[in-house]
Amino acid sequence: MLLLGAEGGALGGIADALGSVGFRVVRTPPGVDVLEVLAREHVAAAYVDGSSFSRALGLVGTIRAQHPEVAPVLVCPSAAVTDVADAMRAGAWDVLSAGIDIKVLLSRLHDAIDQPMRAAAVAPDALMGLAGLTGASPAIRQVFSVIQRVARFRTTVLVDGESGTGKELAARALHAAGPRKDRPFVPVNCATLTRELLENELFGHERGAFTGAHAQKRGLFELADGGTLFLDEVGEMDPATQAKLLRVIERSEFRRVGGTGKVKIDVNVVAATNRDLRVAIGAGRFREDLYYRLRVVTIHMPSLRERREDIPALAEAFIADFNLRHGERVRGVTADAMRRLMQYDWPGNVRELKNLMESAAMLAERDLLELRLFDEAIGGPTWQPSPPLDPVVGEPATIAPARVEVTLPARLEDVERRLILATLERAGTRKDAARQLGIGLRTLYAKLAAYGVEVPGDRP
Repeated sequence: MLLLGAEGGALGGIADALGSVGFRVVRTPPGVDVLEVLAREHVAAAYVDGSSFSRALGLVGTIRAQHPEVAPVLVCPSAAVTDVADAMRAGAWDVLSAGIDIKVLLSRLHDAIDQPMRAAAVAPDALMGLAGLTGASPAIRQVFSVIQRVARFRTTVLVDGESGTGKELAARALHAAGPRKDRPFVPVNCATLTRELLENELFGHERGAFTGAHAQKRGLFELADGGTLFLDEVGEMDPATQAKLLRVIERSEFRRVGGTGKVKIDVNVVAATNRDLRVAIGAGRFREDLYYRLRVVTIHMPSLRERREDIPALAEAFIADFNLRHGERVRGVTADAMRRLMQYDWPGNVRELKNLMESAAMLAERDLLELRLFDEAIGGPTWQPSPPLDPVVGEPATIAPARVEVTLPARLEDVERRLILATLERAGTRKDAARQLGIGLRTLYAKLAAYGVEVPGDRP
């Protein structure tokens, strides 16, 4: 989601350009306090009209100070070198010239929001630069919080969670958020290699170490020196290699296969598993001492079932990414399709959602992804059909349906307020109300705060 300062002037058609490729754009007309909008909207980037340069610099500085999770982008009629320097000193993430080409605009935008260091340093609920980590649910906010606190330390980290939850994304965010971000991030999947091949990949070999070793080979530990080595599916590693891995972590040195000299390294090790390693320890398949050495810090990646309120934001991020990569103009998902997505169990988690959104986008005949595009993929046994919808408010009609009467003409804001309050009254809790409305809890909280509404005794 993006926010524009008062549109017009230098901003020109930026809103239309961004909206055409799937980004949700919040426009602020003249006279509206941009900071007030930022307080109630979840925003990744704020485009500020630089026609009045001194005023724009002040606004950029305020945005950076009060909302550090937002990337302020200054758009100027013309950008002199001295203006760019002043804008950067004021806190601008980027400075663009008016009339910028849309491809360049989108590339620069992704540079701004695909910056884990900014988000991790100051805003645990920001995008983290990785679409699969998008969201503001309590479960994913906890992940961001741990990454934020741990990234600056040299330590070993264990990332656990079901397949498809984004364990490698968390590892990459941890690397990119810390002081090693400019050094290598080297991943290896321990489940895909035999013991001999894995040891050769990790430690390398000397010339003549075995038949076919015609030259010295540097292993992944050496290639990751100064950076991060990511061991995916570490629970599949055989016990002999586990013992060698433990020694390397404890001593920061190893020998290449067939070698005698020690190689010193400085590597952060992040390991991931979708298994319960404590069960593997009990069965004798995993070393207990290695387990405790790896889990100095543990990051648990929640399943998508635990963070359903993030599904709309994730779908939006995947659509925008698809549009950027393929030059398409998919605008979003229809309401009934989104309702289906919210109710599905997602055994494949975020990876399944990403693949499904891409498949639907490729097969779509319209610029909105319709329910029929998802029926075959998520219409199986884990799907629980929703009850019939009330034709007025679009809510399940398993109880006496409530109606919101609208007398035209009416302001959209007033209709939205009445619908939200009526849904909240029927649902009883904010969590159920947000689910029925198809919005996140954070968005609901912001709207209730704007209405000045308190719900005594309510449960989140």
